[in-house]
Amino acid sequence: MILFIAILMILLSIILVIYNWQINRNTMFLALFFAAISVYAITHYYVISGKSVFLLAIFYNNFTPFLLMAGPFLYFYVRGTLNDSQGLKRKDIFHFLPAIIQAIGITPYYLTPFSYKKAIAKEIINNIDSMKTLNLNFLFPVEFNFFFRTGMLLMYLFFCIYILWKFSPNKNPKNNIPVEQYLISYRWLVALLAMVAFLLINFFILTYNFLSDTPSHTITSSTIVYLNCGIAFSFLGISMLLFPKVLYGMPNYNSEKKNESKTKTSETDIKLGNANSTNLTKETVDESENPFNELAERIQIYLEKEKPYLAPSFSVGDMAIALQVHQNHISYCFNSILKIKFITLKNQLRIAHAIELLVNPEYSNLTIEAIAQKSGFTSRSNFYSIFKTEMGITPSDYLKMGNEDKASSFDFLKKNKLLSTKI
Repeated sequence: MILFIAILMILLSIILVIYNWQINRNTMFLALFFAAISVYAITHYYVISGKSVFLLAIFYNNFTPFLLMAGPFLYFYVRGTLNDSQGLKRKDIFHFLPAIIQAIGITPYYLTPFSYKKAIAKEIINNIDSMKTLNLNFLFPVEFNFFFRTGMLLMYLFFCIYILWKFSPNKNPKNNIPVEQYLISYRWLVALLAMVAFLLINFFILTYNFLSDTPSHTITSSTIVYLNCGIAFSFLGISMLLFPKVLYGMPNYNSEKKNESKTKTSETDIKLGNANSTNLTKETVDESENPFNELAERIQIYLEKEKPYLAPSFSVGDMAIALQVHQNHISYCFNSILKIKFITLKNQLRIAHAIELLVNPEYSNLTIEAIAQKSGFTSRSNFYSIFKTEMGITPSDYLKMGNEDKASSFDFLKKNKLLSTKI
C-alpha cells in the first residue's frame, strides 16, 4: 500500500507543478515536499519488502540530500502562503546547507560503479540487519544520518507551527485578505501540519526502533506504525483533491496597492466616459466586504477597454503583468468573485467580438477565417468549435439567420454581465 500511495503522491506533485506553476508558485514547494517524503517511502518499501536489487540500488542512499530538503520545502510553502510571497530570498541559501553537506559526504558513493551499488542492495535484501554496518557517508556515522533526517523535519515543523501561530486569526487578523479564502487556507495549513506531525511521530518510532533493535525485528513489530504512515500519506494526497481552493493561497491585497488601484480604476472610468461600465462592474462583483472587489473591477475595465483577449496568446499571466499583481490574485478573482473561468470568459468575449464583425456591413468583405483571426482565434476549426459551443450553431448558419433570431440566439451575452456588447 505504501508503494502505491507514494507513487500517487509523486504523480500528484507533478500535476501540482504543471497546472499551478503559473497560478501560485508556492505550490512547487508543496509538490517538492510531497515528492521528498514519497521518495523516502519508496526507498523504505524496497528496503523492507521489495525484492528488486536494481530498484533498491537506485533509491538507496542516492536521494538522501533531497530527503533532507523535505523540511525546508514545507517551510517555504507555509511561509509563502501566509505572506503571499512567491520564490526564495537570498538568505534562504542556508536552508540548503545540510543537503549540500550530505551530498558532499556521499560523493564517494556517487562515484562508485552501479555494480557496487547493486552489491550493497543485494546484501541488504539478503540481510537487512547489515544496514547498521553500512556507512556510506564519510562525514557522519549511520546512526547520525538516521536521526538527523527525522530531526531536520521536526525542526522545520516547529518553524512552520510558529509562523502559523503568528498568523492566527485571533492574534493577527488580516483585513486585506478575503475572509473565506483566509479561513480555508489557514485551516488547510493546520490540517497539513497536523498530518505531518502525525507522520513524523511514526517516523521517530521507526527510527528509534531501527537503531535500538535489529532492523529485522523492527519490521515485524511495527505493523501499526506502517499502517499509520499509510493513513497519513493517504490523507495528504486526498486533502489536496478535496479542497482545491487551497491552491490560491492567501491572496493579500495590501492597502497601498488597494488605494493605488482605486485611483487607477477611477481614472480609467473617466477616460472610458461610459456610465454603464461602472454599473456593469458593480453588478457583477460580490457586494460583500472583499478587499479584492476593486481588483475584480480593474480586471473588467481592463478587458473592456484594452480588449487584450484579441491577441491569440493572451493568458492570465499577461493580465497579471498588465495590472502589476500576482497571478494567483487574478485567478482568485475569476474563480471566487467573478464566478467564471478565465478561459470561458476569454472565449465569450472573442465570440462577442466576432459577431460584431459578422453583422457589421463594413466587414462584409472579410472571410470567416479573417474574422476568426481578428477575434483572437488561432484557426478556423478552433473558431467554429467555440462558436458552436457558445451559440449552438456555426458562424455560417448564424449569418443566414434573421435579425430577431440572431438576437435571441445571443442570450448568453445578456446573461453574462461581464460582456457589455450590445446587439
